[in-house]
Amino acid sequence: MTESQSETARTQASSNTALLLYGIVPADAKPKGHGVGRAPAPVRTIPHGRIAALVSEVPLDEPLDRAEDLQGFSRVVDEMVSDTAIIPIRFGAALEDEAAVESGLLEPNEKKFGTALEDLKGLAEYLVIGQYVEETVLREILQEDQQAAALSETLRSAPPEAGRDISLALGETINADLEQKRETDTTVMVNALSELTNELVLRPPTHEQEVAAIAVLLPLDKEKDLVHIADQLSKQWNNRVVLRVVGPLAAWDFMSVEATDNQ
Repeated sequence: MTESQSETARTQASSNTALLLYGIVPADAKPKGHGVGRAPAPVRTIPHGRIAALVSEVPLDEPLDRAEDLQGFSRVVDEMVSDTAIIPIRFGAALEDEAAVESGLLEPNEKKFGTALEDLKGLAEYLVIGQYVEETVLREILQEDQQAAALSETLRSAPPEAGRDISLALGETINADLEQKRETDTTVMVNALSELTNELVLRPPTHEQEVAAIAVLLPLDKEKDLVHIADQLSKQWNNRVVLRVVGPLAAWDFMSVEATDNQ
């Protein structure tokens, strides 16, 4: 540790702060902007050999429990992707000072993290999210499923005391049909994206109208190809499914550190 780093560590200890960990980057990476918290500190690196930890100081007596803290954390990590490889660290990991970062995280993992950064060079994660157009897919189900159509018709004229049971039965039928469609349409999405990359991770749907959220890892210069595939699928589905592409992002679904990884 250099004299200036030692001074930083002493100042940090006296100010009752810790170092929030964002990710692992090459030692020559240039950090951007400020971190998270109610008074965000500058983001900086702590180098060790050919790798470095991306960190910012956070007060120990201020919990990072706001939605904007998590959002800001993701922003700090994802904004690095266009300039350098980064192994993201899951939100919330912190160490007491620079010495702890070096000895507890960087030194025991220098070779492993260095190799991983080489593997990630020039790559980024993108999310391809498909969402059903509710009116279109509901109309489709009622046209294809006679039981659902009959329940829907019966519900219109049913007395209030019987309407609840019919509505529940209709909801169960529609949900079952929707799940079958989701499986089929997810396969279509996976097959289309597999033409571009074999690095795919399927995330579980976050709500009933979502078809799928598929994470893909591919070179940054293939982004236009990915958007083209998403556009072609959207046209193929003709206002039945809306697709959007989110990214570039860090490789959250492919390579991340949960906390202090000293394996």
